[in-house]
Amino acid sequence: MGLFEDCEVYFGVKSLYEVLAVEKTAKAIEIKKAYRQLSLVLHPDKAAEDRKVEYTRKFQILSKVHCILSDSEKRQVYDETGIVDDENISTDDSDPEFWMNYWRALFPRVKLADVAKFFEKYKASKQEKEDLKEAYIKVEGDMDVLPEYFIGYKVEEEDKIVAVLEEMIQNSEIPSFPKFLLDTPAKKAARKIKFQKEAAEVEEMAASGELAAIINKSRANRESNFNDMISRMENKYGKKKVVEEKK
Repeated sequence: MGLFEDCEVYFGVKSLYEVLAVEKTAKAIEIKKAYRQLSLVLHPDKAAEDRKVEYTRKFQILSKVHCILSDSEKRQVYDETGIVDDENISTDDSDPEFWMNYWRALFPRVKLADVAKFFEKYKASKQEKEDLKEAYIKVEGDMDVLPEYFIGYKVEEEDKIVAVLEEMIQNSEIPSFPKFLLDTPAKKAARKIKFQKEAAEVEEMAASGELAAIINKSRANRESNFNDMISRMENKYGKKKVVEEKK
């Protein structure tokens, strides 16, 4: 089968953009992000034994779609004519391992040292301030919800975070939401207890090897922000030429 037929059989759509669930006007970074998120869901390593073949095929199709849409020339031809030259991506593209290597090249494993290095530069940076500003506005100043949207949050550093927010309010950079103004010492103490309890639970689960439980405990908004952080790190530490096309 050709790529369009594969997309219809395995994803129920014919448009390459619909496979990735992005608009035709999506930017390259949005296409890459969509591919990353879907590829993590459909990665063959995540599949039950009886669905390995299905996941492997979907992973191959998804990767081929990304390969075309991430190439400006191939994407332009597809946008203008509706045609894709999926037969000449590589002489090895029928091999599942080819697409696994393609994925690994795009998303190299981020090391703990890289995470530490990222946060060293992130703390007190312009980016951290912008992230805090965006999160504050999104939750309308609710300090109980802010940690779910701001990756730089640490309960022991909340006084510093509040000070930065108060300064931004004074400078008319952000509005003074009632929830922020009415936050109380009692609420702050409750947040501290909550985070200490969660930290203890995570340590206990990690010690017992319950990694799945830790993952499930993560909330969607914080996970999304963490993925954005990882994407920034990948852009910095993982810039590689991913596929050498054979013409």
